[in-house]
Amino acid sequence: MAYSVETKASNPANRLREALDQAERQIVSLDASNVEAYLLLLDQIKIAFADLATEEMDLRPEMTRWDSLTSRLSSQPDPLVTAAAKAGGLAALRQKHPPAEEFWWYLDRVVSQRRMKTLRRTVTTLVVAVVVLVGGWWAINFFFPPNPEAIQMMETNSSLETLIGEQRWEEALALVETAQQELPNEPELVLWEVVLAEQLGDKARADAAFERVNAAFPDRKVELMVQLGTQRLQVGDFLGAQEVGKEALALDPNSAQATFLLGSIAEATNDVSVAIEMFDRTFTLAEAENPQLAVIARVRMGNLMQRGPSLQSTESITPSTTLSETAPITATP
Repeated sequence: MAYSVETKASNPANRLREALDQAERQIVSLDASNVEAYLLLLDQIKIAFADLATEEMDLRPEMTRWDSLTSRLSSQPDPLVTAAAKAGGLAALRQKHPPAEEFWWYLDRVVSQRRMKTLRRTVTTLVVAVVVLVGGWWAINFFFPPNPEAIQMMETNSSLETLIGEQRWEEALALVETAQQELPNEPELVLWEVVLAEQLGDKARADAAFERVNAAFPDRKVELMVQLGTQRLQVGDFLGAQEVGKEALALDPNSAQATFLLGSIAEATNDVSVAIEMFDRTFTLAEAENPQLAVIARVRMGNLMQRGPSLQSTESITPSTTLSETAPITATP
């Protein structure tokens, strides 16, 4: 029995298998304390394969394990390189154990090369992205330059939003007057003059401005009324918005925009049932010709339906004339 145990322990093939077992276990737990010995163990395994190559032994299972181990080292070199760095680095270990000619002694170079390639790819990607963005922006502005009037209207509306939120009516009207000097034919600015003059109690100026814009755009009466109602709604003039919205709908019963305006007013005044009805009708009217408005109306209607009738308010924010009433509509705003 003693002879058999000794023979088994000294068998070169068994020693190779034991070395492979150790190498497979340690590859997942490399650190500064064992990485040097691990590199030497790999050398010993390589030598053992070379020594056993001349003997008639079936080492295919062991060779498969060795190929798997070395493939893992090649594809995932970072754990070994990191552990070696904590032990002084692979360069120092190579000098300590010449000739150190197998690839595992040079995995630090592999990692360095991969990192450099990754950095180059990242830089190249960023450069290309910047070139595309800058070039695309330049091309858009060169071939399709933005409308300066549209940009100015956006800036004016943005400033008006702040002033209206703070109810600084005089400053808002002064801003509109300044913008009108550069955009004298912009109907939205004239309608803002109407709305802001109304907020300041200057009915004569408001009426004159509305007559002026109607004379300039006689074929857009319904559109102008809807825009006026929308702007009145923005400043909190629910009753004024409602009146002009009803007048627009009387002129064109199939106006999706006028119907949507009335729905928005009903929503703002918590007349939920009327708002749902108006948004539903807007969807029907706009589905074919204005799908974007149809989608917005459907979303607004869905939100209101989720609230339920129990959340409808009877507070004083509702105008004195609700949408469901049939109060007479004045001919002028």
